[in-house]
Amino acid sequence: MAQTVYTVHSFRWGTRRGRSSYIVGVYSSESRAFEAVTREEVNRGGKYNCEVLRWTLDIGEDTVDDACEVVHPLPSESEEAP
Repeated sequence: MAQTVYTVHSFRWGTRRGRSSYIVGVYSSESRAFEAVTREEVNRGGKYNCEVLRWTLDIGEDTVDDACEVVHPLPSESEEAP
């Protein structure tokens, strides 16, 4: 059975175009990842938004496109702060 991990990435103003982004952590469950999202967004005072990705470990070259799935997307551009 394939193993799954969840990564939480934080982006200033919730945009990939921003210069300030970082990985919050890697988690063994979706619920732990979402706890990290809540904690990080509150602690950063609304200046950062988080994205959660689900990764399937040990995916080979033939299926690399299936290795990652967005579980919690960033806000759309129309929802982004300046």
